[in-house]
Amino acid sequence: MNTLENTSELHRAEAPTTKTMAQAESCPVCSGGQVAEFLAAPDRYHWRKQIYRLTRCSSCECVWLSGPPQPAEMGLHYTEDYHRAIVAAGEGCAAERWKDQVKLISDFKRAGAILDIGCSSGGFLSTMPKGAWQLYGIEMEESTAVRARANAGAEVFVGDAMDAPFPSGSFDVITCFDVLEHVYSPREFLTKVLSWLKPGGIFYSMMPNIASWEAQVFGTHWYGLELPRHLFHFSPNSLRHLMAEIGFTEAVVKTPGISYVERSTGYVCSSLIEKMGIAPRPQAKPKPASLPWKVVRKGIRLSVIRPLAHIAASAGAGPCLEVVFQKPQPSPVHSV
Repeated sequence: MNTLENTSELHRAEAPTTKTMAQAESCPVCSGGQVAEFLAAPDRYHWRKQIYRLTRCSSCECVWLSGPPQPAEMGLHYTEDYHRAIVAAGEGCAAERWKDQVKLISDFKRAGAILDIGCSSGGFLSTMPKGAWQLYGIEMEESTAVRARANAGAEVFVGDAMDAPFPSGSFDVITCFDVLEHVYSPREFLTKVLSWLKPGGIFYSMMPNIASWEAQVFGTHWYGLELPRHLFHFSPNSLRHLMAEIGFTEAVVKTPGISYVERSTGYVCSSLIEKMGIAPRPQAKPKPASLPWKVVRKGIRLSVIRPLAHIAASAGAGPCLEVVFQKPQPSPVHSV
């Protein structure tokens, strides 16, 4: 049996019991009542057993985690391994890592006040052109905020974004990278973002795309699920619906040429290993790659993964959404 057939078998084995409607639940984005169970899966990053269930709205395509852990319990799912991986990803070769994001933002704004929500250790903020920007961040961890202040020279608020004391109309740009999917109430969060923006200001964000080809092929093994840390899963349609209702205007909605194929394939392999009675190594505790494997992996990336990623990006079906939405300018008042 080939890998794709094995993947399909694993999906069927873990498929939830058929359920026509999610009981006593309506869509948190469009308030629609036509919702149904979407899939069920565990936390594959830490390779834990508890099953979590996602619900999907047939009207706007929003997908969300039913019965998520309470905020007080979430610390169990944001482990030190998880934080270490996030910080390392944001800091490594920061100028190269964030160059495309900085370029897209500069197409709209070249100077002003910028707030990065979930700024981690300040990797992104450190790449903004010096002197042109006043840098602000929001971060949940004090120790990480200290690093952000040192790395970027930013003013960083520590705590929940909803508690941040910024006045209305404070920022020209607000960014959040892989944050919106972690928020318990996206509508309330984005309403706050809109109020913090100056008229004409922009909101830049990136998040997984639940409508991507990778999500459809890998199903419960898709890396972008990140259960139970990801509470919401957006598609271009569901995000557009929500942003328009809140009062934003669309500037850019696209899928960049990146891929989660390696990570998702790793989850599939781990499931197969487990079926053979062997405990797999969780991706939360990666083993350093050998030099021969690094060479092979690079070859696969260049010959297979990267071309597929660019094809998916051009078709708007990549695994990551990159978006820019703008706060409208007030309508001019005409004297009579």
